[in-house]
Amino acid sequence: MNFDVIFIIFFISIIQSIFGTGVLLFGTPILLLIGYTFENTLAILLPTSILINLFQIKDNYKNIDKKFYKNLILFCLPLIIITLYIANLNLFKANIFIGIFLIIISTQFYLDSIKKILKYLLTHEPQYLIIMGVLHGLTNLGGTLLSGAILSKDLSKNSKRVTIAISYFSMALIQVATLIFLINPGIFINKTYPLYWVLGLVIFFIVERYFYPSVNEKMYHKYSNVFLFTIGVLLIFYN
Repeated sequence: MNFDVIFIIFFISIIQSIFGTGVLLFGTPILLLIGYTFENTLAILLPTSILINLFQIKDNYKNIDKKFYKNLILFCLPLIIITLYIANLNLFKANIFIGIFLIIISTQFYLDSIKKILKYLLTHEPQYLIIMGVLHGLTNLGGTLLSGAILSKDLSKNSKRVTIAISYFSMALIQVATLIFLINPGIFINKTYPLYWVLGLVIFFIVERYFYPSVNEKMYHKYSNVFLFTIGVLLIFYN
């Protein structure tokens, strides 16, 4: 067991427990930076993300933005399978473009012009989701666009979190299936990996019980912007 990984899982699981995403967004570049291969990174992070998302969905599924989720299934998920297989686990360097996009999104509550541009982009949701699927298959970072799309919508904090959670849950399941059946059947076989997965779930239960209920709508919007801005900056400077 690697204590560096334990600390990373602790940190990114807190973020995902609040926003519905974060394990892959933060975990992927951090684990790669400390020397893990892309394949091992996916093996550690994907089940962690799936377990947290599953429990976020379980008691809050009625608040899912069903129209967005249906479009995600149709336009995004098939592209993840294709591009992950084609990429064959080589990370495509699209980080700087995604990072700039997220920084722009994080300013939308302060700049009306940004808000209008984002609304225009999201009126073309199928095309947006196609791009997201391609980026996620190639980089494991397409979920940044997912966060940007959902957090920019006029929804309650519960609806935003559960819609992100079920979308990310579905994207991760597709990645797991693609990895097992098309790339490396033994990718998840490692005696230490389940410890990381369970740790993420434990962190979720703690955050869900003692912190998340105290976050009101106004705080959630504020934290969402800080979250997006931080991810954007990290992705720009991550090579």
